[in-house]
Amino acid sequence: MKRSLLLITILTVFGFSSNAQSSKCATMDNWERLKAKDANTEIRRQQLEILTQEWIGNNAGTQKKAVVTIPVVVHVLYNASAENVSDAQINSQITVLNEDFRLMNADSLLPTHPYWTNAADCEIQFCLATQDPTGNATSGITRTYTDSISFVGIGNEKLSQYGGVDNWDPTKYLNLWVCNMDASGGTLGYAAFPSDLSSEPEMDGVVIDYKYFGTLGTTVSPNDLGRTGTHEVGHWLNLNHIWGDDCGPNCSVAGSSCSGSDNVGDTPNQECCNFGCPSFPLVTCSNGPNGDMYMNYMDYVDDACMVMFTSGQKDRMNAALSLERSGILTSVGCTAVGLDDLGNPISDIRIYPNPSNGNFYIEVKVNKVIDIRIQVTNILGEIVLEGHNKNISSTNKFQIDLIDEANGIYFVTVETGDYKVNRKLIVNE
Repeated sequence: MKRSLLLITILTVFGFSSNAQSSKCATMDNWERLKAKDANTEIRRQQLEILTQEWIGNNAGTQKKAVVTIPVVVHVLYNASAENVSDAQINSQITVLNEDFRLMNADSLLPTHPYWTNAADCEIQFCLATQDPTGNATSGITRTYTDSISFVGIGNEKLSQYGGVDNWDPTKYLNLWVCNMDASGGTLGYAAFPSDLSSEPEMDGVVIDYKYFGTLGTTVSPNDLGRTGTHEVGHWLNLNHIWGDDCGPNCSVAGSSCSGSDNVGDTPNQECCNFGCPSFPLVTCSNGPNGDMYMNYMDYVDDACMVMFTSGQKDRMNAALSLERSGILTSVGCTAVGLDDLGNPISDIRIYPNPSNGNFYIEVKVNKVIDIRIQVTNILGEIVLEGHNKNISSTNKFQIDLIDEANGIYFVTVETGDYKVNRKLIVNE
């Protein structure tokens, strides 16, 4: 009796309607679930929207000095062996994310296309984490057998007590779950918006069905080019669907009022979501002559037909990385755990005083003669100090002078060959 009651509770809390289950993307279903649970959900999203537009107003189009790298941990959940996707399939998804967010995808628009000038290098890239939240070395992949044949509804895959896997610190990592979502009625994936991070941190991240993850192995056409991941990570970085979500679940309401908005200035208004591979131009909502930007990653077209983010979407994502997702900027998830690496010639590092007024000393102890590079970066990844030292041995002391730099957090990296060690510095005059 207790077991059946528990099952009913789980489905009540995490389930969603059968109508919504037919959507390719369940991000809005996830948000509606949270809104029904917490009356402040919509208020938080509106408040973040105000801050986002303010940030864009002050920073839109400014030239960035550093590319942001987002550490990714992939949680593979499997019941059948086919669901235990290979490392190669996981790496193919990371490759797609890097190509798409950097405008390096081979299928990008040609210069003759009317929307070519809108396409943007978002200056965001991704790496499988090399350091876990406790500072230990990691492959950035977890693999967990589950008794769940498939994950019904939203949320159970993120919670170990329901057969899922708990996320890593969501302020420092992009958590990406890969599992069987068959019972979700055609859903390819979903994401959590950054406005929900503070209220429901344990649910933050992106979920993708194993059949639509990456470009190899278990992927199924026409969603076999990794663009489900690109679309959902866009949501995770605060992008909305390009049509503004004003035509009902699964775009089921014909003849929308064209009143919805994705809150991005350089994406044209469009009536609803698009499927398949439309012919250009597809004019709706009086958006001629070029019509819908259906080739945008935030529409619902087939993977082969979505190829771009816009400059406005880039600004919006970078606003998220400066606001709710700012913890990513100080994450060391992509920094190798140098001191624990087998064969690392750097055996110890000591920095003192730390914090300081900007005057630091770093002692580097090595177990053979090597060349090292010492680099200091700020939280934006900008290099503020760099030096090369050749033929060092034993214990060596170097001075780091940040007297002229602003108060805040900095990172020092000591590197030799394939090995590097990262430490945090705090300047507090």
